[in-house]
Amino acid sequence: MAEATALKEIMEKFLYDRLEDKLKDKLKKLNELDDVTETALRKEYQLETWLDNKSLRVKELTLVTHAIKYQNPDARGSSLYATKDDNHDAFYVSTASIKKPHHDVVGNAAALDIYKFLQLKHQEETLLARMFRNDVALRHSLPASEEKKDSWFKLFCAIKEMKGCASTDTLAKQIYFPLPDGKYHLLAPLYPTALVHEVYKQVQTRYDDDTKAARKARRDGNYHPHGYRDYPNLAVQNFGGTKPQNISQLNSERRGLAYLLPSLPPSWKSSALRPPLGVDTIFPKLFAGKAKRLTNELKNFLNKVQDRESNAEIRQKRAELVSEIIDRLLQYSSEIQGLPPGWTTNPECRLNQAQAYWLDPERADDAWQQQRETTDWESRICHEFANWLNAALQTDQLRFGDAERLEWKKLLQKELTWLTPEIDL
Repeated sequence: MAEATALKEIMEKFLYDRLEDKLKDKLKKLNELDDVTETALRKEYQLETWLDNKSLRVKELTLVTHAIKYQNPDARGSSLYATKDDNHDAFYVSTASIKKPHHDVVGNAAALDIYKFLQLKHQEETLLARMFRNDVALRHSLPASEEKKDSWFKLFCAIKEMKGCASTDTLAKQIYFPLPDGKYHLLAPLYPTALVHEVYKQVQTRYDDDTKAARKARRDGNYHPHGYRDYPNLAVQNFGGTKPQNISQLNSERRGLAYLLPSLPPSWKSSALRPPLGVDTIFPKLFAGKAKRLTNELKNFLNKVQDRESNAEIRQKRAELVSEIIDRLLQYSSEIQGLPPGWTTNPECRLNQAQAYWLDPERADDAWQQQRETTDWESRICHEFANWLNAALQTDQLRFGDAERLEWKKLLQKELTWLTPEIDL
């Protein structure tokens, strides 16, 4: 079989290169290599002999996606191999989100050459993957009896199995998660080395030739067929110091580096906010424009269900849409309240008294503040909001009256009451 021949050539070349490196290392220590030593070394790197030896040593390694040694190189607890099926319904980014994750290996760093061998590829498939599915071509390429091949495959495939029972370590992170009755779960988070490696590969594309060319074209104002990504404010972690291979295989490939993307709230740069001058109320014009999308969504929903009998589901959906409009109102009001206090003293301010009390709460005027505290302006705001929303939703098919007005009023009143400490009502 041509495929079996190709596989054998790949494996023998790998061993030949390792043998040459070994011979060079020996020659550095010895001026001359005697025939007995050289013959023994060459025999050791024959395919069958090498597989006999390494199949017994592969138990020193474990295939993982989440490793414990990133927390502390001396931690002796378990690492974890998580398959895509373990998290297939998750809505957040995780190792399961990666189509073809790079599996990591932990264990005896001196045995990592075994994993490098198992990762040799032919036609985009590794030797280990072929062993997992008992590939016929790979079996034909190996110089041994069928019984020995069965033994090799079984021993090498065991790299995926956890060694012993799951355990943590005193040097690893542990989180006490509280439960009722004074009990708790003890959680042991593990480092997602496969996911970190995927992030590392993505970030490293900024050094690709295409990326450099695209960036130069942008600086020069020229066209380039490829785009590029920038990753500002990166942080860099280092694991393992001068011996990153003692942490894991992927850590060794990254030279101990791992990137952290900034996890910060956005820094908003809003356009300059102007106080609502020259209007009696903020509702018909100023706020109506900001809430247009939300009011249209509510209007469309009510149109759709107007011929249906009211039920809990419809009422719940309607309440949620109204709550979104109220949230937008409170956001807009908080922006105005953040203006320099006293803007309502401007001669151009024509707001009615209730809205002035609401939107300029920190005005430095003792008499005005005393009047604000003794006036039931909150109820007036809720009434004005309810009237406006009724009018905004009104169509030839939809008519609203006192029942709806009272509902909108109650919903806003509830939110204003909840925010009382924050806006100093």
